[in-house]
Amino acid sequence: MNRNASKANLLDNSDSLVSGGLKHSRQLLMLLKETERVIHRDAEIASTFLDQAISLLAEDRTDKSFSPKNRGGLLRWQISRVDEYIKDHLEHCIRTTDLASLLNLSVSHFSHAFKHTTGVTPQKYVTGSRVQAARQQMLHSSLSLSEIALSNGFCDQSHFCRVFRLETGMSPQSWRKLHIARSQSSKFTEMLPRQAA
Repeated sequence: MNRNASKANLLDNSDSLVSGGLKHSRQLLMLLKETERVIHRDAEIASTFLDQAISLLAEDRTDKSFSPKNRGGLLRWQISRVDEYIKDHLEHCIRTTDLASLLNLSVSHFSHAFKHTTGVTPQKYVTGSRVQAARQQMLHSSLSLSEIALSNGFCDQSHFCRVFRLETGMSPQSWRKLHIARSQSSKFTEMLPRQAA
């Protein structure tokens, strides 16, 4: 019997046992037991069983009995942990697998839940965090754009400029000049004596 037929039989046999929510629980239990049985011999089959288990859990989440606030998103503490990790590792390559393992979730589940919660993919979120950190550096330091690019995980200044323009609609140089000019203008205005009304 080939592997695919074996996997199909596993689900078919459990279908005939019970119905409704209990059927899902039994299927899930069988998938997890099979995963445990083959994980050290064949990681690919184990991964397939786990994917099926995740699919069953996803089906359960769409059930009407779940409250809307618990459907598929990440919790506040999970987002905070991801934010902290990104902040601490901006200068390095940050992969979705790193973020998923941080929360002990599969990449697939993490990616779906993350997008559900934030509205963007994990990589788009990381890019936004990099651009935000670069903005702060451009305003509060005299580092060159090349130094800022490298310290925030961009490959080089050219990559940084392309991504920055996509995110803000302006080149980093133009953005820096505009915001530094605004900052200096507001500081000058604050220094002027106030006129009595």
